[in-house]
Amino acid sequence: MYNLINFALNLMEEQNYGRPKFMPSQNPKLNIMQNPDINPDQNPSINSSQNPNINPTQNPHGWKNNQWRLFQRTIIWVYLNEEQRRECNRFLRSL
Repeated sequence: MYNLINFALNLMEEQNYGRPKFMPSQNPKLNIMQNPDINPDQNPSINSSQNPNINPTQNPHGWKNNQWRLFQRTIIWVYLNEEQRRECNRFLRSL
């Protein structure tokens, strides 16, 4: 989940230049260091070492789907456009 969240935040930072509301570096809701809900180190439900449903070694066949469902419930999802969502999905599938 950490990789997916970081990918999404980096993508948003890169593609949303000039739109502070959609840039993690300028929006505390999207900043992983300021929002514990999207920080896997602070939120056990999105930490793959603490949530076996999203851990590839403990759930080898369903972890990607479970991570995707959790990702869709984060605040990040609201700020992504459709193309960014597709890119995030492609990234997750490539892992």
